[in-house]
Amino acid sequence: MPARKPRKASRLIVVSNRLPVTIHRGPKGPERFRSTGGLIAAFEPTLRDRGGVWVGWPGIELRRGERLTHPDDPYDIEVVSIKRSELKSYYHGFANRTLWPLLHSLPTQTAFEHSDWQAYKLINRRFADVTTRTIRPGDTVWVNDYHLFLLPGLLRTNVTDAALGFFLHIPFPPFDIYRLLPWATEIMEGLLGADLIGFHVRGYVRNFLDCAKRLLGAKVDRRRKTVEHNGHVSKVGAFPLGIDFEHFEQLARAAPSRTWNDEQVILGVDRLDYTKGIPNRIHAFAHLLETYPEHRQRVTLLQVAVPSRSEVAEYRQLKREIDELVGRINGRFATATWSPIRYLYRSVPQDRLAGLYRDADVAIVTPLRDGMNLVAKEYVTCQVADPGVLVLSMMAGAAETMPEAVLVNPYNVEGTAEALHRALTMPEPERRERLDALRARERTNNVNVWAKSFLKQLAQAART
Repeated sequence: MPARKPRKASRLIVVSNRLPVTIHRGPKGPERFRSTGGLIAAFEPTLRDRGGVWVGWPGIELRRGERLTHPDDPYDIEVVSIKRSELKSYYHGFANRTLWPLLHSLPTQTAFEHSDWQAYKLINRRFADVTTRTIRPGDTVWVNDYHLFLLPGLLRTNVTDAALGFFLHIPFPPFDIYRLLPWATEIMEGLLGADLIGFHVRGYVRNFLDCAKRLLGAKVDRRRKTVEHNGHVSKVGAFPLGIDFEHFEQLARAAPSRTWNDEQVILGVDRLDYTKGIPNRIHAFAHLLETYPEHRQRVTLLQVAVPSRSEVAEYRQLKREIDELVGRINGRFATATWSPIRYLYRSVPQDRLAGLYRDADVAIVTPLRDGMNLVAKEYVTCQVADPGVLVLSMMAGAAETMPEAVLVNPYNVEGTAEALHRALTMPEPERRERLDALRARERTNNVNVWAKSFLKQLAQAART
């Protein structure tokens, strides 16, 4: 990390479940490696400029006396300790077996366990204790994501002289879904401790305002997008997350060229998660080959599935389902020289991924539900050569900000197959026109613009 600059009066305190570093325990103690990702790219310039602290869990249990902050760091790191036994109920349990599926509008995947809720409250209180000790008068606190829904309310109890913001990086569901949560009221009241509550798109803002009104009876001003509850006013807003456009564009231009043996390539890149709609997508590709046989031996689906939460039974079952589905379709359509699906169950380095994005003729991004989906944005950013086509689920938040994509309902297998055929046969002028509009928007609304916009509105909300 670069050398620390002198701190200014108003520091930024970033709070998230995980820290911006990955920790491995070596022979001399914990070894720290910088993580990568959009949030780190968004927060670190501000932290370097204003000074501040990143609060989070390091991924391992630190021993007495072990610290992660180095003297030359541009900001401090404060560690929240979570025991392995607590992680099961708090993280794997309530965060990812209760909140994750419910907020993605998949209630049949949701588990409601009181013991998990108790663990979630305990860890949120622990985050509150560490963060409260960190805050100085005039600081700006930015809490991130569904792991810490209760934190704004807990901080508001003890902190009155700091601006408190919260941003949700996944969807917020409609009232009829959200009210299924037995602890919906407590979570809503926790969120309303923030001065500014941010979501990716306007649809999630409308859902939140509706829930605040119908669940709490709060005073909601839909025009100004404010919620007044228990004497405190929270501003609510949509802040579509962007990516580091210049970084991905440079990676794409520098990536080595590759050939696909004159085949057109449809590219899917996803974390292995049931919200991503990978089985639906594979069925749609099979339907494309059935309905339009002219694409056989000329088109390949390259599906990259990044391993995720393999210790959870539902995710292991999903992997088995995809493995079997790929095997059946390849067995049905493959020839001696062509396999319709290439399936990679692994992580791909960012520089290699940029080359795949650049050279793919079509990207298929078809989650059943998604807060935003940055793969769609990365694909159009990396399209620096022959223009490709983005096929995008209308259930992704990105669909609200990327109208030039070919939008599909991921549950409609036949409709998705038709969209793939349209993308594969689209004339070059139309492809270029769509892509130019998409790239111009992502260049303008990049991740730095997102962070600055949120912090500007947070400062205004805290003053008023």
